[in-house]
Amino acid sequence: MGIYRKVNNVLTRRLPVNTVRSRAPRAIASITYDDFPKSAWTVAGPIMAKFGVRATYYVAGRFCGITEDGIEYFDLTDLKAVAAAGHEIGCHSYSHGFASKTDSGTLLHEIERNAAFLRKHLGDIAIDSYAYPYGDVSPRTKTLLGGAFKSARGISRRVNTGMIDLAMVHSIVLEHRRWRPDEIEASIARAKASGGWITFFTHDVGAAPLDFGVLPERLEWVLQRIADHGIEILPVNEAVDLIVNGERQQAAAA
Repeated sequence: MGIYRKVNNVLTRRLPVNTVRSRAPRAIASITYDDFPKSAWTVAGPIMAKFGVRATYYVAGRFCGITEDGIEYFDLTDLKAVAAAGHEIGCHSYSHGFASKTDSGTLLHEIERNAAFLRKHLGDIAIDSYAYPYGDVSPRTKTLLGGAFKSARGISRRVNTGMIDLAMVHSIVLEHRRWRPDEIEASIARAKASGGWITFFTHDVGAAPLDFGVLPERLEWVLQRIADHGIEILPVNEAVDLIVNGERQQAAAA
């Protein structure tokens, strides 16, 4: 890692944008899919249904209906089915470019263009959650994009505990190329012990996943381990609501 990137990463992590103290009364988890490959629904959907899990799909509108670099992406039927099943639809920009290399005006246009695409096909839905494409974020883009949504998820492999910067949500990778079950197990145990929020991210799901995807049996293993620890899985927007308003929501439910 070059010195510029190291300095940028440190500055970005330390810059508070949307920091809150978690009020969640218990440990929670979220499963997220970036880019929305078709298999994240056709293969992962039945697995999640088996566990009664709803996830967050970070959608980049440009990918709709195309196959690129060996990945078949979602089509409109998939998008509507995911939303109808109660999963959250989040924003992953429209063109899926590197934010740090893009001017702020263009980044805001990307958000608006993606929102227009989603609302054209799904109606007037709330789009509360963002994920940085490639995990690429800088102090400028964290302030801009992290401030435009209730949460913005990165790719830093940590559990979210205590004071949480919702503009830089940490996430544990479930990618084929970096599969580390011991690290995953330890992270789940830490979330349970600390009452933290653990999020996971991947891309395609299948018997022959690309480097950024996950095998179906591994996804099922993760869901089972979360269940074994008694941790509830929520879409990101619902997890954030619990983190921000936990005591009030708990009182209202009683």
